[in-house]
Amino acid sequence: MNETKKTGYIQEVGTVRAIACLSIVLLHSIHFTVGFGMERGSNLLDYVLLTTAGILSFGTPVFVFISELLLSRSYPDRLPRTFYKKRVLLILLPFVCMAFFYAFLSHYDDPQRLPRVILMNLLGGYHGWFVLVIFQFYIFHHLFNRFLSRMPARILLPIALAVNVAYLAFFNLTSPPSGNGAVLFLWDRGYWVPFLGWVFYFCLAYYCGRRYGEFLALLRKYQSWILPLVAVSVALVVWVNSLGILPFVSKRLDMIPLSAGLIFLLFRFASRWKSRPGWIALIDRCSFGIYLIHYFYLIVYSEVLNALADIGYWEIPVLFAAGLLSSIATVLLANKLRFGKYLLGRSGKKIAYGG
Repeated sequence: MNETKKTGYIQEVGTVRAIACLSIVLLHSIHFTVGFGMERGSNLLDYVLLTTAGILSFGTPVFVFISELLLSRSYPDRLPRTFYKKRVLLILLPFVCMAFFYAFLSHYDDPQRLPRVILMNLLGGYHGWFVLVIFQFYIFHHLFNRFLSRMPARILLPIALAVNVAYLAFFNLTSPPSGNGAVLFLWDRGYWVPFLGWVFYFCLAYYCGRRYGEFLALLRKYQSWILPLVAVSVALVVWVNSLGILPFVSKRLDMIPLSAGLIFLLFRFASRWKSRPGWIALIDRCSFGIYLIHYFYLIVYSEVLNALADIGYWEIPVLFAAGLLSSIATVLLANKLRFGKYLLGRSGKKIAYGG
């Protein structure tokens, strides 16, 4: 089988991926400190922090966007024979391992519920659910690459955006039709995983990756529009938050323009950053493993802090720094073991869930 592959590391992608990784760790640090929503006793600062956490949730759309951008750029014609094998071993297997790990962590003392929790985690019930979205991207790229290559972006992108908005609006603005457990799970977080909730990011990333040079050129040409887009999108998110009708998460219809705007902003910023610091490169190398394991360290350090002293909002930077550094150390140590890359993914110059 012949294949066409564009080789070479894309520095912008590494920088953007590292920033997205940091945003996820920070938003979870905020959640561990102030909770996941406004409650009785919450104050204005809690609201500001939760809104900030909601904006930081753009990190997940960035991760899935990057996966298709690299796929489209690296394999514009067809996928290699070993494509799925490598990604099952280095991406799906770590996802499965962590699904079991977090299930045991939360229900080790309740063996009767453990099988159900494991199943829910495998269906996307824990924070590693984005891996399931990425694998759908792989399959859809494989199936529809030829069709997409013939469709003009000006036609397909508006259609994809409409479908994406309609899908999210349905689950954002309607209530579960019954109290069935499966239905409640679908409305709570099950709807996060299906491809329709990410189809706009997929199509946008496909065209950006296939015409990467043109994508960067357009960002340079229209850079004066990017900040206003982000500002207006942030204002929209803040306004929706003030209504109190939607949770502070990335799976909201009003997060689509904000996530797209921040993707454009970060890629424009990264394209101008000629030499990135070593710590950015390190986070990029370990980003997948950080995403998977950081939640464990936030749980541990949050319990330790709660037992020792109440440090108020200072808990956020403490959790962020401790969780990030511990995660990096764990990923690097795990990769020194022969089987470590199958637990937390591979650390290296090129990340497996990319191209």
